[in-house]
Amino acid sequence: MAAVPESDASPTRFQALALSGGGYRGLYTAQVLADLEAHFETPAGSHFELLAGTSVGGILALALAYEIPAARIVELFEKHGGEIFRKRALLGVFQSTYSSEPLRKLLSQADLFGDRTLGDCRHPLIVPAINFTTGKPVVFKTAHHSSLHVDYQLKAVDIALATSAAPLYFPRHVFRSNQYVDGGLFANAPGWLALHEAEIFLHQPIGQIHLMAIGTMSAKFTVDPRKSRRGGWTSWGGINPVNTPKQLFGLAISTQETLVDHMLRQRLGDSYCHLDDDLTDEQARAVGLDKTTTAATQVLIGTAHERAKHMLGNENCSKFFSHEAAAPVFFHQ
Repeated sequence: MAAVPESDASPTRFQALALSGGGYRGLYTAQVLADLEAHFETPAGSHFELLAGTSVGGILALALAYEIPAARIVELFEKHGGEIFRKRALLGVFQSTYSSEPLRKLLSQADLFGDRTLGDCRHPLIVPAINFTTGKPVVFKTAHHSSLHVDYQLKAVDIALATSAAPLYFPRHVFRSNQYVDGGLFANAPGWLALHEAEIFLHQPIGQIHLMAIGTMSAKFTVDPRKSRRGGWTSWGGINPVNTPKQLFGLAISTQETLVDHMLRQRLGDSYCHLDDDLTDEQARAVGLDKTTTAATQVLIGTAHERAKHMLGNENCSKFFSHEAAAPVFFHQ
C-alpha cells in the first residue's frame, strides 16, 4: 500500500536509532546503550522518533520502545546466555541447534515483554523478519501511520522470536499460521529501512533526519587462502557440513553491515553516527553469534564501555542524547 502523507513534515530534527543483529554479540549493543542511559539518566528511546532493530537488535529495540532499561537486557544475556544457547542433542542435523523455548520464557517475564503488544510501545518501532510461508520479507510496525491496522495487536514476544529465528540456530517461529525466520537475512543492519520509514511513512525531509546505528562487533568473514577454492561443503564449513550454512549466514550479515554503513554515510553525511568495533583476530576466536563464554562476555562488555566513552566525547554523536523526541502519534488510539 502506498504511503499517503497526512500532514506537513515537522521542521524539527528527526532522530532514528538502528540496532543490528548478531546473536550473543548483541550484549555489546545493550551495554553501549546501558552506559549511555546511565550517563544521561534518561531512557534511550525517549531521544528518538523512530526505533529499528533486527534479530537481537529487534529484541533491544522492543525493550527501548517500552522504556525497559538497556541494563535489564545486559543482565538477561549475562545471566541467561548459556540457557539461550544451550545445544540440543542432534546438533542441527534434524532440528535447530538451539531451542527457542528458553528465550521465549525469559522474554515472557512480566518485567520484560510479558503480554505486551506493539500497541503498548511508547515510541514508533519497526522490526524486520521473513515470512517463510509466503517467501516474502515483512516489517512489523507500530501504528505510526494510518495504513497500519494489524501489527499493533501482535505480541512483542512473537515479534522478538520471529526476527531472531536465525536459520539452523533456532527453529522457525510460528504464529498467526505463518512461519517466520530471522530478518537478518535481508536487513541485518536496519538503518536503511529506518531511513525509508522516516522519509516515506513519517514524511521527514532528508535534511532533517539524523540516524544513529549501533552494531554488534561484526566479524569480517573472509576466505582462508590455504583452503580449497572449489567451493564444496568442506570448503565452506570444514569437516562438519552443518557449519556451511552458518558460515554463509555470517558472511551475509557481515557484508550487509558494511554495505549499509557506506550507503548511510553517503546519504546522510554528518547526520549519521555509527557505533561499532571490529574484532581483532584474537577476539574473533573468542566471540561469536552463539559463544557465551566468560571470555566472550568480557570482550563484548569491555569494548562496549570504551565505545560508549568515546561516543560521549564525540560532539556529533552526543547530540543524539541531548535531543528530546517529539510526542508520537499512533493511529490505533
